[in-house]
Amino acid sequence: MIIAGFFSACSKSQSSLQSDIVEMEKSVSVASNVDTVNCDSLIVLYKNYCVLYKDDTICADYFFKAADLSVQVGKFKQAVELYGNTQRFPIYRKIARALFLQGFLSENNLQDKNAAREYYNRFVIKFPDHKMTPTIKLLLQTLNMTDEDLIRKLNGQSDSVITTN
Repeated sequence: MIIAGFFSACSKSQSSLQSDIVEMEKSVSVASNVDTVNCDSLIVLYKNYCVLYKDDTICADYFFKAADLSVQVGKFKQAVELYGNTQRFPIYRKIARALFLQGFLSENNLQDKNAAREYYNRFVIKFPDHKMTPTIKLLLQTLNMTDEDLIRKLNGQSDSVITTN
């Protein structure tokens, strides 16, 4: 299906492919529940467009949307990869969010704390003044803590707040 979709996309014009994407987006957004088949088809359309027109700045948004859809259908590894593709467009308005989501999904859905650490560290280096940087620094500090360690840390902080008052 994916290969057939790619070859079908190759034979269409850029504007025709964009029209197909818009129509498919409408059908996916109208659905009251997640339709995996339609989501997968739309992801394929986004990816095909970005292969054929890799320098078009709309690709950053298509990668982001494809990643969001991948999350909805539970394809977290694919989502991390697609969010990563937005990094090719350094002025994309959601580039910081995409990098954060790579770390978040790696940590929480893929249970890959090493990858999460790498994405979070990259975020802090690349976006030191971003409003999310303090939160991401905290995530880095707590990344390897167990729930019990976190509870102890939080209890210790609340004890120190009580004793200083």
